[in-house]
Amino acid sequence: MEQIINLKEKNKITEAPKAEITKRSKPAKKTKDVLEWMAPEFQYYPKNQSWFTVGALITLGLIIWAAFSKNFLLILMIILGYFSIVVFALKKPRKIRLAVTPKGIMIDESLYAYDNLKSFWIFYDPPEISELSLRSKKTVMPFIKIPLGNENPIEVRKILLKYLPERKQEESVIDNLARGLRF
Repeated sequence: MEQIINLKEKNKITEAPKAEITKRSKPAKKTKDVLEWMAPEFQYYPKNQSWFTVGALITLGLIIWAAFSKNFLLILMIILGYFSIVVFALKKPRKIRLAVTPKGIMIDESLYAYDNLKSFWIFYDPPEISELSLRSKKTVMPFIKIPLGNENPIEVRKILLKYLPERKQEESVIDNLARGLRF
């Protein structure tokens, strides 16, 4: 007990004035090593009736083909797949909070630590493409795509270069297909 008191006396702990404390406690949008922004969780494309009609016709064609080949399990999978696509197509993106910090990348409440990431690449071709792609060390989820929204990609890159190497990545066929189909 005496040692604790002696340490406090030695260090002469002083309190900061209240004005300084309130200044520090306010969350800053941009500091030297922290960058925060809000963005929709995915690129949303409004779909008209013809988008759903074409999808239904393709689904019907696949069901007829599966029925001729007497593959009833495939018919069930095609129907479930179509309804899954329709549900996802109607979903509106929510706004998510994103941040680049000295510890890692924050997506809402989840932290992706730099120790678990290999590299990054920024895909930027406005107005369609504006996203940060992180290459993960995990084999199950090798890439993490983060929307940049209206954030300046140069600022994001400048901070990330302090923590991760920049390695060129190619867009996947699925990403290009989804964008082409306005999904």
